[in-house]
Amino acid sequence: MGSWARGRARTSLTRRPKQAALLWASDAGRRSQAPPQPAEARYHSGRGSNTLVAVKILLATSNPHKSGEITDVFAALRSQAATDDGACRRGAVAEDLELINLRDLEETIPEPIEDGDTFEANAELKAAYYARRSGHLCLADDSGLVVDALDGKPGVLSARYASVTGARSVVDEANNALLLKNLGDLPAEQRTARFVCAMVVCGPGRASEDDRKPSVPREVVLLARAIGTLEGRILGPGDDGFGIDNPRGRGANGFGYDPLFVLPGSGTTTAELSAGQKNRISHRGHAARRMWQRIQEAIGDP
Repeated sequence: MGSWARGRARTSLTRRPKQAALLWASDAGRRSQAPPQPAEARYHSGRGSNTLVAVKILLATSNPHKSGEITDVFAALRSQAATDDGACRRGAVAEDLELINLRDLEETIPEPIEDGDTFEANAELKAAYYARRSGHLCLADDSGLVVDALDGKPGVLSARYASVTGARSVVDEANNALLLKNLGDLPAEQRTARFVCAMVVCGPGRASEDDRKPSVPREVVLLARAIGTLEGRILGPGDDGFGIDNPRGRGANGFGYDPLFVLPGSGTTTAELSAGQKNRISHRGHAARRMWQRIQEAIGDP
């Protein structure tokens, strides 16, 4: 596991060719075409078909908050697709899409080492790793907080910013405390920040004779990816609940940096939003909706 995560050059990761190039979906509303890649153009079920009759996607996260948010967004989209007469074909695919979690697997899979230097790299690393180990289509995300005054930190180290281990509540509080300490008493206009979420779906390639040999790595196909962001700022001087020594900020919902992340206009923190409100505007909600569309395109098109 460790050697694979550290030595990704040894990984067999198949991508789409030029005529079916992978597309990034981003908040800018643009799709940037990936460079031409040799590979199978589509994911195959292993039964000679270019589409999947029933689709199970493994959510590659042990964070219940992340899996809950993605599951809720997909459930809403599935319901919408089922009642949308203009999306009959894709709705049929959507109804057969089931999300499963790591705890649903018979085997406990050790977590990979996330050593990418971007959210996109880490999301791809995790999706490929779990697809290879589980044999399932796999959706992974990597997300975090980017603070302008801190030159983009915590960034990809958001979950490990304070280098503290333990319960999520303990880690979150330590990370928030360090963030407030590093920003000090900077005014609101210098506390701009954004949440970023990169999502990737990978799947195992076609079975071969070599796949039955434990020493031969399973080929992995990169199917889709998407990005979502949420702009805001960090709680600061003049805000209710602010204190350099108050890492709990404002609000009892959400997780991570939510109690410190102030939304523009409303002055509300994301921890003061209900789950539904947050999913409608959050970085992960945006990425999940774009990923839903990418999944339909990847597995539902003739």
